[in-house]
Amino acid sequence: MLPADTKFDRIVEITQLCERLGYHSVWVFDHLAPYWLKSGASLECWTTLASLSAHTNEIKLGSLVTNANLRHPSLLAKITSSLDNISRGRVILGIGTGDKLSKRELTSFGYRYETTDQRVTRLRETIQILQGLWSSDDFSFAGKHFRISHAKLDPKPIQSPHPPIWIGGKHRKLIDLVAELADGWNYWNISGKQLTLRTEYLRDRCSRTHRSFSDVAKSWSGTVPPNCSTRELVDYLKKRSDTETRYFIGYFGRSTKRKALEKFADAARQL
Repeated sequence: MLPADTKFDRIVEITQLCERLGYHSVWVFDHLAPYWLKSGASLECWTTLASLSAHTNEIKLGSLVTNANLRHPSLLAKITSSLDNISRGRVILGIGTGDKLSKRELTSFGYRYETTDQRVTRLRETIQILQGLWSSDDFSFAGKHFRISHAKLDPKPIQSPHPPIWIGGKHRKLIDLVAELADGWNYWNISGKQLTLRTEYLRDRCSRTHRSFSDVAKSWSGTVPPNCSTRELVDYLKKRSDTETRYFIGYFGRSTKRKALEKFADAARQL
């Protein structure tokens, strides 16, 4: 995870270092004013990712996670399709509903904070519209939150069939959506017991929808403890993930250093 409250030149520097170190991807928070930072300062997610695409060549560029409440799905489809073309097929769309910790942030900027069921339905419709606009030349949709009439999105994304969609969260209703509609699942701040239960729930939902469980990319994200050895970091990540987890997304804060990025990469390779 790239730091939110820092200058863009530093974000570019960290991203390019990650690319040189062989990282699979870099990720940007999608917040108007990150609630965990006293300053509330951050650059806008998709503007930042578009700018980073011009400063990199191969590393994937992802949002972790885009709040489905912030943008109409038609606009989000245009943004992501445009960036997939600009970056030559490097976009990963991490997306979620926004949780109770972001309620004040949303309402202070004039957005509604809806019930869990409303937000999950909005997310479902958003993903359905994204997939429809990305793939169809004449797309219509009628849902509880959105209506689309004979829309054509051009250009289409470069990636086929479309940019990967990773849903972030641990609520069972979100995991239902992962099994039904998503290409990946990202989790954070979850105990080992909860992870086992959620993973088995996802496996069961995939079976019920006749989908291969192994086709869903599983990823951990979280804060990386400072000043620990590679061995200690391996143990730290093992306690917070499982053998099904294929991607590890670490947050180092403003003090991101080369040595910390090197150790995290070494630790992840051992898992």
